Parts: sequence; C-alpha cells; structure tokens
Amino acid sequence: MNTDSAVKALPAEVDTPAKRLRWWSELEPQWRAAFQYAFFMHGNQPTVDELANLWQTTVLRFAGPKAPYPNMTFELTNGSGLRGMVNLEILVLTNHQLKDVDELADLKNLKSLFINENSIRNLEGIKRLTRLEQLYAHANQIESIEPLQDLIRLREIYVNLNALKTLAGITRKHSKALKAFFCLPNDKLPDREIIRVERNLGIRCQSL
Repeated sequence: MNTDSAVKALPAEVDTPAKRLRWWSELEPQWRAAFQYAFFMHGNQPTVDELANLWQTTVLRFAGPKAPYPNMTFELTNGSGLRGMVNLEILVLTNHQLKDVDELADLKNLKSLFINENSIRNLEGIKRLTRLEQLYAHANQIESIEPLQDLIRLREIYVNLNALKTLAGITRKHSKALKAFFCLPNDKLPDREIIRVERNLGIRCQSL
C-alpha cells in the first residue's frame, strides 16, 4: 500500500506525521501563509516537529492587519485551515473577511472564541460547541443569535454592533453562567426585546 492510500485509510481521529504533511500540502495558500506568519514565525516548509506542535496547540491567534495588535499582513476569507483542529481551546480570528463560521463546527473543545471585526452573517457553525464560555462576535453582520440556544456555559457574549432584530436564542438556561451580555448598540434591535430579556430572563443587556 502506498503512503497516500495509507493516509486515506486512516480513521479521522488518528494523527500521524504522514497525515499532517498531507494536510499541510492541501491547505489553501492563504492558510499556509497564515500559519507561517502567526504560528511558525517563518516562511519555510514546517518541519515534522513543527506540524506536530501545531496540531497539539490549544491556542491560536490570527489578528488581521487592521487589528490593534496584528500578527498578520493580510486578511483571511474563510476558516478552512482550522478544520479538524480539535485540541483548540482558545481561537482568535479577528479583523478578517469571514462571512460564516461553518469550518469551526468540529472544534468541540473550544472555550473562548474571538471572531469580532469580520463580515459574519450567521453563527450556525458554532451551535454545537457546548463547551464555549466566551464569545466575542461584535462588529459583524450577524442577524440571529439563535444558534447560541444550547451554549449555556457561556459567561461572556459580545454581539453588539451587528444586525440583530431579536435576542431569541438567549434563554433562562443562560442566566446561571452568563455574567456579561453585550448586545448594545444594535440599531435594528427594538427596545421591547431588550426589556423582554431583562424582565423575563433576568439577563441585563449591556452596552459598550
């Protein structure tokens, strides 16, 4: 059996040097450059050990050139390079051009997610990340936070400066853990929604 066939036959959860090398070769050019800038700190082909360290890391930060403290000189257009990185617990993906977070759907160990200052319209991709405790998604184009309905471990939610018309998705189950809920300003959000959440759920809608 050749190497390619062996890699294809491996179960998804098995991590080997051959599988990591193949993953690297199949990355979009923007993502190879992103890892080189933000993780490896060089533009060369990563070594076997460097790729192992990347797959084992629990923290990644990709701050675009318009971020306060950027570590990249260009903006990413998707999250494709993060598929399968299940060890991640903290992910910073700010000041880019992301339109959705679908590629983050299998990051089951994620606890803190920073996706502010993008062009994200929906949060469907993170609706099953039930370990999530922090979500910074402000300054996007998000129209609904209903995908947060089952994420009841959330302690901090920042969804201000979006296109919200309703706060459906925030429930009484969130009230136990949620300490900071920043949903203002949102120009399309009616006062009655804010009052409903504060009176019925006991969750204060905070403003920045």
